[in-house]
Amino acid sequence: MIKTLAKILFIASVAMTFLPITSFAVPSYARQTGMNCAACHTSFPELTPFGREFKLNGYTLGERQLLPLAAMMQFSMTSVAKNHDASGAQIMLHQNDPQFDVLGLFAAGKLSDYAGMFVQWTYSNNGSTNGDGKIVGHSGLDNTDIRAIMTHDVFGKNTVFGLNLNNNPSVQDVWNTTPAWGFPYNGPNLPNVPGPSFTSSIIEGGLSQQVAGIGAYVWYDRHLYGELSFYGNANKAFRILSAGQSGSDGSITQISGRNNPYWRLAWNEDWGAHSLMVGTYGMQVDKFPDSLSPYGPTDRFRDTALDAQYQFLSDPHIVTVQTTFIHEKQDNRASYDLGNTANPQNHLNTFKVKASYLYDRKYGASLAYFDTTGSNDAIAFNSGNNLVTKPDTQSYVMQLDYNPWTFARVSLQYTGYIKFDGSREVDLAGFKPRDRNTLFLSTWFAF
Repeated sequence: MIKTLAKILFIASVAMTFLPITSFAVPSYARQTGMNCAACHTSFPELTPFGREFKLNGYTLGERQLLPLAAMMQFSMTSVAKNHDASGAQIMLHQNDPQFDVLGLFAAGKLSDYAGMFVQWTYSNNGSTNGDGKIVGHSGLDNTDIRAIMTHDVFGKNTVFGLNLNNNPSVQDVWNTTPAWGFPYNGPNLPNVPGPSFTSSIIEGGLSQQVAGIGAYVWYDRHLYGELSFYGNANKAFRILSAGQSGSDGSITQISGRNNPYWRLAWNEDWGAHSLMVGTYGMQVDKFPDSLSPYGPTDRFRDTALDAQYQFLSDPHIVTVQTTFIHEKQDNRASYDLGNTANPQNHLNTFKVKASYLYDRKYGASLAYFDTTGSNDAIAFNSGNNLVTKPDTQSYVMQLDYNPWTFARVSLQYTGYIKFDGSREVDLAGFKPRDRNTLFLSTWFAF
């Protein structure tokens, strides 16, 4: 273990040696605004008040660049507490092996005084497993957010009116409480990394890079934010928004029509070094029970959430606390008629809370707690590992960060499980929840 840690730290140190020290001159938004990355981020991707203003104003602040391009990459190593099943077979490949994980390319910047974009294309080196069981790379369009804005005084207060096109519900949000930009910001990138079978509502990544959403928002007096967007499948004219997703194996979620609404309402207060947001968001989705047969009756998923974020920004101390609670009501009558669920209606609850501290923008520590609970459904929530047929999972994440520059980070992340797929006991595969605890060491760069 010590040798493998040394390997990846050596890779990180060599890579950092060849990266430029003037980080503010590298990322495309930093070049556009002429500001250091720290003006917009505490530790990427968490936004500061200025970073939120920059995004809400359509990425239009500053001077338009001829080539608004940037890139990021990640190297990592992953270790699991118990990586062999009862027969002695290895579960997760490349345990304790340094890996090149991800290369991301960005077209991100100002298009005009009234429009801007954030477009990411990602190559995942360990993205999938082929028919021979070999881990292979895969690339595709990642998070995309294109905006058009105008500003006007309303009752003597500055107001931003915006239009938005994106491919991941909540990727357009500016607080790091909603799913697309929520903690943990990265994690293991290997197939078969241990994880619960039922961890999230549909808004928590169930539609990412598979849909096209068009909406409008208003940002009033730097206090009140409201948005209403509508989503449909990213096909036909919107096919580019799901580039890299074939769906031939039924992996793409198919939803009905283009009137699946996403809403967001938030109140924000900034005073001195402090910032506080309280809000609500949610989504209603009509989903076909069989992605390979997108016609006929649909199931309806309604996610309703409350969230809050507090930031204290000073020199040298930065503190951030975030929390969200999501309640998903599932009307599964289409799946129930097909025998895919035991209940015509289910529910799923997700609670997340995270606190982080950053000293001198170099040394960081985070602690997060996650709790998922839901209905007892012997079909929909049957993991095959437990006699319990509930999705209940409790876990925590501890993370240490070292940021030598604003464009580089070394992280050590530990994920521990208290309850896994409804059980605290040994499951049918012979695993206790803690046997799936995972240690993840990563180096991340943006340039």
